[in-house]
Amino acid sequence: MSLNNQFENTKHKDRNDPWTKRFDFFAVATWLMLSVWLTGISLILYGMDFRGYYAAAQALIAGGNPYDYHQVAPILLKITGEMGNNPYYYPPWFAWFFIPLTALPFQIARVVWLTFNLMIWNLGLWNLREIFHWPIKGWRLYLLYSLATFSFAWITWRYEQAGILIFVILIIMIKSIQNQQWTWAGFWMALSLIKPNITLIVMIGLSLWLIRQRQWRPVLTALVWLVVLLAISTWITPNWYEPIFEKGFGQGLTVALDGPDKVVALRINTTMMDWLTTLGVSSQLRLPIYGIASAVGIILLFLTAWYSQSLLQVISLSLLISFAITPYAMQYDNPALIIVVFWALYLCSLSANGIRVGILLTGFIFSVIFWQQNISWAYWMIVGSIALVVWALVVDKRSSELKVEKSI
Repeated sequence: MSLNNQFENTKHKDRNDPWTKRFDFFAVATWLMLSVWLTGISLILYGMDFRGYYAAAQALIAGGNPYDYHQVAPILLKITGEMGNNPYYYPPWFAWFFIPLTALPFQIARVVWLTFNLMIWNLGLWNLREIFHWPIKGWRLYLLYSLATFSFAWITWRYEQAGILIFVILIIMIKSIQNQQWTWAGFWMALSLIKPNITLIVMIGLSLWLIRQRQWRPVLTALVWLVVLLAISTWITPNWYEPIFEKGFGQGLTVALDGPDKVVALRINTTMMDWLTTLGVSSQLRLPIYGIASAVGIILLFLTAWYSQSLLQVISLSLLISFAITPYAMQYDNPALIIVVFWALYLCSLSANGIRVGILLTGFIFSVIFWQQNISWAYWMIVGSIALVVWALVVDKRSSELKVEKSI
């Protein structure tokens, strides 16, 4: 019997059991309190990249160029007492989002940004079950939400990064497509590209799939939005793109800076190349391994976009491919990976044995944060997700074959 049928047979009895209700209340309270506690810890003890967003927005409203670190660094020094490593590498329109916050003192603006991230993270998790039509409810679901919050959201709150925003944009985009709200879907597709290192491959795969499904409107809408946003950005800051072509513009992605041109350390990223370095793989082998993995990933992306009939499969596999082969990512970019984990667990729930192995693999993914020694070790979360997805596809294939046999 599949796990779905087991839950269907027992859900009414379990929901009415007093102890089940107590466990449910305790679990949801734990999840929500954990979220607030971790956000508070991040506010008091940590903090990093919001200062870059805030300073870039201040440079913009002053008529400056947010991409010119020589203009942004003095603002960073003024508001936080140090310049640090916060060049602006996002699309121009992402800075618009923070312009209203510049009317607030820096520390109050931080509180607003972290509170916003807390709210949208929990709302995003709440909508995951609806998207995947999970049979799991109550304390089991809330326990999973708590683990996901600790393993995926906390580091993003600590660094005050935009990974949670990307996760929620993808959730809204998926719901828009499921509801056939094509114009809104195109808008969210365009907006997701505020972090193209994570979402560009996803949008390519999704666009190809939509075109294959004869749904051109969201793809064209996304393109129109991108053109409009670029045009407005160029109107506001005519020379915004010039610093991008200057020597050393991307230094902050690979080294730690303390203001323009002052390198203080090398950066370790959550990518395949840095992970292979951590494993001790020789420099002569790292690039060929990465090249082969990238080629396989791109082939799988096009095959998925061409043959898949499932929106969630296209989104999930595209995300996994993106995280696996992106040349630049940090652990704080990982919140969107929870979409892949939930999709794989949904497929695993098609059989009792499938979900047992799925839970073990998910436990490995969640455990990485406890034993990783540096941020490159977080790539083990990607490796674990690949193993989970492969197992989920095997379970899905076996379940489909059993259905065919029973129908004969």
